Amino acid sequence: MRNGKFGCALWGCGWVASGHIAAYLKNPACEFIGLGSRRAESVQAKIAEFGLYDTTVYSSFEDLLNDQRVDIVSICTPNDLHAGEAMLAAKAGKQIFLEKPVAIAPEELDELTATLAEYKTKTVVGLLMRFNPVNQMKRRLIAEGELGKIMLCNVDYWFGRERGSWMREGKRSGGAFILGGCHSVDIARYILDSDIVAVRGDALQIGDWYDYPPVETAQIKFANGALGVFSCSLAGHVPFTANVHIVGEKGTMLNDRYSLQRFREQKDFFTFGAPQKQSGDIYDHPFPALVSHFVECLQADRDSEHNVASAVNPHKACFAITRSAAGTGEWIEL
Repeated sequence: MRNGKFGCALWGCGWVASGHIAAYLKNPACEFIGLGSRRAESVQAKIAEFGLYDTTVYSSFEDLLNDQRVDIVSICTPNDLHAGEAMLAAKAGKQIFLEKPVAIAPEELDELTATLAEYKTKTVVGLLMRFNPVNQMKRRLIAEGELGKIMLCNVDYWFGRERGSWMREGKRSGGAFILGGCHSVDIARYILDSDIVAVRGDALQIGDWYDYPPVETAQIKFANGALGVFSCSLAGHVPFTANVHIVGEKGTMLNDRYSLQRFREQKDFFTFGAPQKQSGDIYDHPFPALVSHFVECLQADRDSEHNVASAVNPHKACFAITRSAAGTGEWIEL
């Protein structure tokens, strides 16, 4: 730290990087030190977007890691680079804001978690749906028993657009669920506070834009006994949609609509406050809340409950869904 502020730097200047940079610049406990990327034009675009004309530009990730002013590093590179770069950052003594997915294969996920534990690295993961106030309220209502025993949890991640570059390649993106649907898989586990214990997947190849099936579905079993149906579609004429439907013995949640036994006089679904906003725009995502949370953790010298370890189960569920879908559709236990 310098002058009571955490030095923050970013590697990888794609679309999602803007959310990281804006959050650091907004937080009074952060000093934005520098940024870098594999493509010089991407760096210049971010500098122009945020007016960072005096900031440090790193020509390599090694240069960033060698900068002693940097306490926190954001990793916003393509999916297949996340785990390896995070391990290098841990070994360099940095704390890490790691974009999702944290890995694209079970083996590298295991190696990453072992490395982070060995170096006692503090982390947060860009699974931002956890920081949506509506989702936090759902988690609290379930924890307090408002829905009783949960029977069913269905989630959908639909966002049809032509993603370019490495996102078209399965070997680099990891597949539909790990690329985008991991948000919904994670939020199901987070809201229920229950691990996913078994999955069975199916997939559909649409067109040739992606070299992997952009549509995947799955049946799910949770440790608490609940069942689920998950779906993910990167294709189709559909704006950003992230459905969360939960049915319990004493209540039901349909996105931001509720039916609770304690309000039995209310015969139809009702809402609390303003409707939940559905947006795929990076500037609508709660990056400032996540960064503020991470800063508070670092100030208290503790790891975050939204760290890489907390993302292991949903990541393994995504891997298993894709593996089952690519095979015979068999049940896979996690």
